[in-house]
Amino acid sequence: MHHYHRLREILGAHPVGAPESEEFLEILKILFRPEEVELAVLLDFKLRKAGEVAQKAGISPEDALKRLEAMADRGALLAKKVDGEMAYALLPNYPGLFEYPFMKGMDGPAQERLARLWHAYYMKAMAAELASASPPWNRVLPAEGALPQEYEILPYEVASRMVAGTGTVALANCPCRISSGNCDKPLDVCLSFDGAARFLSDRGMARIISLEEALAVLKRAEEAGLVHTGSNNAERLIFLCNCCSCCCHFLRLITDHGYLGAVAKSSYRAGINEPECTGCGVCAEERCPVGAVTVEEGTARLNAERCIGCGLCVSTCPTGAMSLVKRDDYRRPPATPADLVGMIVENKRKKQVTG
Repeated sequence: MHHYHRLREILGAHPVGAPESEEFLEILKILFRPEEVELAVLLDFKLRKAGEVAQKAGISPEDALKRLEAMADRGALLAKKVDGEMAYALLPNYPGLFEYPFMKGMDGPAQERLARLWHAYYMKAMAAELASASPPWNRVLPAEGALPQEYEILPYEVASRMVAGTGTVALANCPCRISSGNCDKPLDVCLSFDGAARFLSDRGMARIISLEEALAVLKRAEEAGLVHTGSNNAERLIFLCNCCSCCCHFLRLITDHGYLGAVAKSSYRAGINEPECTGCGVCAEERCPVGAVTVEEGTARLNAERCIGCGLCVSTCPTGAMSLVKRDDYRRPPATPADLVGMIVENKRKKQVTG
């Protein structure tokens, strides 16, 4: 079997998925050069030491290390030192193969071609694959300036607390806005934590920042009308993106594809005090990222099913007519990333069985 087809199969076995597509094969050919892909197919999603890979490939350790390092530097492989030796693993499509090469940066024509291929692949096959996850991969964290005082605030929904609970923080440019190239929102707002942060900073895809700098990023993102999204688990953040609905591959599941449940909403939804509303339209025209608010007959109206509870409409309402209120049907996220993956895998298995 052709190495690129085999690599696509291995990546497709990850819970994130990698549906068959000619566009995806072309993506793989950009990210994995012909002399490298034969090593990539010997890997999986667990870290393998370079010496072990060299032995399996029947090549010298020096040659294997050179090729593996080239892929890791390009953002095509995960790399980490294990017992004093470099070890490598495949990356899933998200977060990984899509984001990391754009964070690293490529020469202009190659990056433009990669962006076109990812857009075509996302629209044709990957969006539906991402939307099929139950529970969703990502969740919304509300803007802190909009959080109400009258409710018990869940600790995992306060972005600053979640960031403060991590060890290492890194800041990168947003790969979604880089690849789309049609958005004027801030670029340098993509946060990663701990192991992911160290890998990205080591490879020149991000830079380590302080907690104070990270908190400033959150504030700047809220002011710019960006949605805080992170992995859909309660105990440990791997990343925290600040997303726009015109570029983000996950918010676009709602806006472009109509998968209203493809991103886990916060435990809040917008509430409108109609007597206080002047119908200015700021919420509908400038702040709501998913089209959940409209202005009808001079008053803001809410599509509660569509609202993701980001709170962006609240923080800029000039009359205070908008607020966040608790949802009746909120589902607590899984505790850990492993719990999240386990639930998604089990639900996919059940769907295939009943299929």
